[in-house]
Amino acid sequence: MRGLWLLLLLGLLALGTLAPPKVRLEAGGVAYTRQGVGLFAELCHPGGTPKGAIVLVPGGFGPPNPTMAQRCRAWAERGFLGVVPHLRGRGRSGGQITGCLEEAEDLAHLARLLPALGARRHAYAGYSLGACVALKAAALEGGSAGVVFAIGPVDFEEQAAILRRTRPEALARWQRTLGEDLARQSPLPYASRLQAPLLILQAGNDPLIPPTQACRLRDAREAMGRRVHQVALTREGAPWMGPLIKGRACVRPTGFGPRGEDHLVLFPDLHHAVIPAMEALAERFLLHWLRP
Repeated sequence: MRGLWLLLLLGLLALGTLAPPKVRLEAGGVAYTRQGVGLFAELCHPGGTPKGAIVLVPGGFGPPNPTMAQRCRAWAERGFLGVVPHLRGRGRSGGQITGCLEEAEDLAHLARLLPALGARRHAYAGYSLGACVALKAAALEGGSAGVVFAIGPVDFEEQAAILRRTRPEALARWQRTLGEDLARQSPLPYASRLQAPLLILQAGNDPLIPPTQACRLRDAREAMGRRVHQVALTREGAPWMGPLIKGRACVRPTGFGPRGEDHLVLFPDLHHAVIPAMEALAERFLLHWLRP
């Protein structure tokens, strides 16, 4: 199968569709460059022509964890091209980590190369810091069918203030990695540029990303005229029947709406984690966005 993909790329090069060294297949994925920085993304190929691409954007400051590879393979088994970018400064990608700045530009560049890999449509699923990168990238490149924003940060300055109170020993390391201009990290200014549907998955007990951040993202979408359906669920995915208190009270449950519209789904008793009920929701929306 890898040989077929290589023949496809060579054919595109011969036709002048791609100019080297924009993209080249390597073991387990594809290498590309942006502004002189060498970047890499893992690829999981389906058995035939892809129905589309699912771009799975990992969080953290290290290489993608094994769970991302599992998600990638699962999407390939369903007929999609699974794509797991190694964000700059992580794994097999060069450059320096900038958090949610250059990484978003890199990912937007990769999205524009997806047709050369046989995927004419794509959608994003971003996790934690990767959610911020995914939203910004989708807004920048403008061709996404939708974005899953799972337990992602919106206000990095607020995160720094929380760390200062709760984990001061971690704050200096965090700021060295992200830099001092934390306001530029925020995806909020890009939310109004995103024309594709947005699914926000938020944990109610997240120690670093309070629910009010997800509500601010909702507000930004509503300000541009998007309707945002709001739901509260238990960890098992059932309707939440208890009260929403403290920061969780900013969510105003309305029930699910059409999957082509925006949603904010809160798991009130969940910490910073992705659970099966979240994965099931993400899968349901991604399949809808990329339906034939």
